[in-house]
Amino acid sequence: MGQETPKNTYVTLHKNFVRTDIEYTDRTTGEIKKFNSVTLPKGTVIDGHDVSYYQFSPLFVNDSRYRGEDYRDIPLLTQREVWLRKSILDEDGKPVVGEDGAELRDVVKVMPAQIRDAVERNRAEYLESLAQRAKGAREGSERLNRGAAPKNSRMSREDIPF
Repeated sequence: MGQETPKNTYVTLHKNFVRTDIEYTDRTTGEIKKFNSVTLPKGTVIDGHDVSYYQFSPLFVNDSRYRGEDYRDIPLLTQREVWLRKSILDEDGKPVVGEDGAELRDVVKVMPAQIRDAVERNRAEYLESLAQRAKGAREGSERLNRGAAPKNSRMSREDIPF
């Protein structure tokens, strides 16, 4: 038997990128409804296209099973494409409006696995950059403790006020 494709693909993001239960009034019925919104983090790239700050509205958002209380799992139907949207802004940062009065948006259509993979790749690159910065800070601290001047500096140990 061939391997069956899972029904859902899960995208896990920090809660700061996820808003839930946003209320709006349905134009046709007048009833109050709710939706969820996810904003992709800076540095998210899919097929060479930077989709930083693009948004989509998932049907469900759950507390993360594995990453802790600060993360959210977003189940997306594996076989259904997701429309990522971002407002088009003018030079002054104001939304560009079309002839019909609606804001113009850039739309990128992707599959859920592409979002998951891009977010994971972005997270790995971010964590690597943090590790590199921490390594640089440790090396600088060790040089100071040994009495050596920091790189690109003319300070001596006596110049440090503590």
